[in-house]
Amino acid sequence: MSIATAESEARNWATDLVPAAPPRGQAHAKLVLDKPGFVEIKPHTRSGIRSGLTQLARRLKKANLTCGVLATYLGVGPGAAPVKKGKARFVRIYAVLVDLTVTPTPTVLQYSRPAQWHYLGLAPLPDKLEHPPVDHAPAFGWAVEPVVQRQVMNIVTLKTPKKTWTPLGGPGHAPDLMYTELADFYRELANELRDPLYAELAAELEAMAA
Repeated sequence: MSIATAESEARNWATDLVPAAPPRGQAHAKLVLDKPGFVEIKPHTRSGIRSGLTQLARRLKKANLTCGVLATYLGVGPGAAPVKKGKARFVRIYAVLVDLTVTPTPTVLQYSRPAQWHYLGLAPLPDKLEHPPVDHAPAFGWAVEPVVQRQVMNIVTLKTPKKTWTPLGGPGHAPDLMYTELADFYRELANELRDPLYAELAAELEAMAA
């Protein structure tokens, strides 16, 4: 996708693919994860969702895992209305659990029912952050990604042995988040294959999660 296309797409938030926010004072429906996996973070546009599903499925299959999370953000103003151009004050954050045993090649259509999505709340963008306008899509995404990561880690429940979140990589280089036992997974793989590269990756993940 070209930068011009990405900037145009950022003005077209997929507002029909969002769950309703819970009534004031009512708890959010919980997203509970009980298997190791990845989180991909993308803008809540059809293009972003499509790209996120594709990347997530590819990374899961490569790691021999089956479940992951696509987390998305939608820029809004002080009145919580979507911002299509200019500066956003908050991001609404959504997430959907992607299970490759159910949808081996996930598509936007397969995850198009609002009931499949979880609302993870409204996160303010820091006042001191010189964040770019929403229509500068790549730069806006890089600026808000840490906000989305924190919200996911604070809201999503891990029911796994180690309960470990590991922020990773940068755009295009790695999943945006890993959760739980992946260091153990790569350590076992290194022992089985006698491959020092996997051992090195396991050591790096353990150091990042320490």
